[in-house]
Amino acid sequence: ADITVSYDNLKSKWGVRLITDEVTAVDTAKRSVSTANNGTLSYDRLVLSPGIDFMTDAIAGLTGNEERIPHAWKAGAQTVLLRQQLEDMAAGGVYALHIPRAPFRCPPGPYERACLVANYLRQAKPRSKVLVLDANGEIQSKKALFAKAFEGYKGLLEYVPNSELRSVNASTLTAELDFEKVRANVLNVIPPMRAGNIAVH
Repeated sequence: ADITVSYDNLKSKWGVRLITDEVTAVDTAKRSVSTANNGTLSYDRLVLSPGIDFMTDAIAGLTGNEERIPHAWKAGAQTVLLRQQLEDMAAGGVYALHIPRAPFRCPPGPYERACLVANYLRQAKPRSKVLVLDANGEIQSKKALFAKAFEGYKGLLEYVPNSELRSVNASTLTAELDFEKVRANVLNVIPPMRAGNIAVH
């Protein structure tokens, strides 16, 4: 509650009209926004925050296999699924996380996830391994901080830069990189991203 700010001041002081709805289409020629429940709204200026959508087709074998190879990058069922897979993984197993080429939403996020999973496995699944396969040449955010954090998980966490993912095999949980194939007990692939579909149309 102490970090929550309501919209009341915007409405009472500045006359902001708040509509909670889903935008279904944007017509830039007519300067209008179509909504699911409030019809069409006109605008003079439009600021659009569309979120992200995934380009799963950029990685062969990924589309349609998100139940076996979760991204867990949009909260909800996917994050619950990844947690369940980690809890079900036997001690001594391998958790492989693939990070796409930048740009992607929340640059510190994948590195934070690697640390959180490493911390969990160190306590709950002895002899396990966290394999961070980064398509980028180096850590993309807070490099010094995460390099130091990764050092704290030496022997448990391995960071491998320049690991471009070409394809996945959902039945064997195998990631095919440029020069090698990696099998995991839990394969967590964060797909390449683009602006949400609403911004494309």
